[in-house]
Amino acid sequence: MATGKTTVLKEWKKLGAKIIRADEVGHQILLEEDVKEALVRKFGEQILSNGKIDRDKLGRRVFGDREALDFLNKLTHPRINKRIEEMLRKMDGVIVIEAAIVFEMGLYKLCDYIVATYCPREEQMTRLLEKGFSREEAEARLASQMPPEYYAGRSHVIIFTTESPEKTLKDARKIYRLLTKKGGRVGFPKKQS
Repeated sequence: MATGKTTVLKEWKKLGAKIIRADEVGHQILLEEDVKEALVRKFGEQILSNGKIDRDKLGRRVFGDREALDFLNKLTHPRINKRIEEMLRKMDGVIVIEAAIVFEMGLYKLCDYIVATYCPREEQMTRLLEKGFSREEAEARLASQMPPEYYAGRSHVIIFTTESPEKTLKDARKIYRLLTKKGGRVGFPKKQS
């Protein structure tokens, strides 16, 4: 979250990459009736708006509560992985899987390369506050994930995003050209890291 991944992904999309966003797949999973029923049984109807799971309400309920987050992940991650695998079978070319917890979900097994965007935790906090998160919300979300160093240390390539947006774009283009010469699928730790 707040590491510059959106900037990199937009550039890669312009260059021809097809993007699979694990979060968007997760949003689709939350629409499944049995998933909704399980979440309401666990967390109550206060996570609903107009009869549907309200992702903001659900997020406030699970971030900062390890047991609640584990429940959500165990319910949704296998379904997200299965859906992404189905999508991959129908796609060709350069495919980027954008996932916050690519290692924890096992999605890295579907990728030839793992690319991480990186900035220090303090910079993440500053960016989240600038996006309108309260300090408490930002701290809870960041606390629910591994530190940026965890992803950077497990990735094939790291794009440092602490300099200017122009430098980030230049690096993104360079990495894209390098990886597409080799071919393969690219995993991309996103959102919350």
